[in-house]
Amino acid sequence: MGGIRLTLITVTKDDPDGLGRTLVSAAALRAAGVEHLVVDGGVGEEGNAGLINVRRLMRPAGGIADAFNYGLANARGEWVWFLNGGDEVDPGLDPAVLMNLLGLSKADALIGGITYMGEDAPRLHPPEEQRWPAFLPWVPHPATLVRRELFSRHGGYDERYQIVMDYEWSLRVLSRADVRVEVISTPLAIFEPGGISQREECRARLASERDDVVRRYQRLGWSVWPRGGVRWLKIWVRACLAKRLDS
Repeated sequence: MGGIRLTLITVTKDDPDGLGRTLVSAAALRAAGVEHLVVDGGVGEEGNAGLINVRRLMRPAGGIADAFNYGLANARGEWVWFLNGGDEVDPGLDPAVLMNLLGLSKADALIGGITYMGEDAPRLHPPEEQRWPAFLPWVPHPATLVRRELFSRHGGYDERYQIVMDYEWSLRVLSRADVRVEVISTPLAIFEPGGISQREECRARLASERDDVVRRYQRLGWSVWPRGGVRWLKIWVRACLAKRLDS
């Protein structure tokens, strides 16, 4: 099959060191034919980044969701992978194995393992019965590869959210019965903590946005009550307890 199999989209702003680590970690993927787009909200000139298969796209800062959608609009790969500046491709990932997996997969999205920088092992995914609908924010955005066509079918990231745009998208799209998702334990990415979702000054905004998403999609939760009502109740209890502990 011709064409570009995978586009790696890196969103960054005023973080040359983090971007440098991301670019270095993805070198083997680019050598295997992966397209790498860098959506840069800082000051500079659009063009390539001096590396093969890297395109640098300047985008006036309009929020993370806006940058994600701009990257999608410029991507040419069959699959897309969002790996923000500072995050890294797992060093154990074999590009040939990944490309073969994507070529054989019948799924619409592939969710792999993620390791937090400084930790020794990938974090475990929740048990299967707790994954869908994805009200628990468990889907690791930097370790999720999605067919680009899925965004055409169900839309991109909701730009009304400054922090939880990936959570809203996962709940709205990946929880659908007609969307095929493969969850694997293979580590794909290393996540650098300290982003906007983890900053102390953003905690109130994060809680507000997440509550809004849950309210918007509560019908999705109640629709699975006959087969998952107890689980749904537990999710609400855990969310309330977590919010009380954070306050």
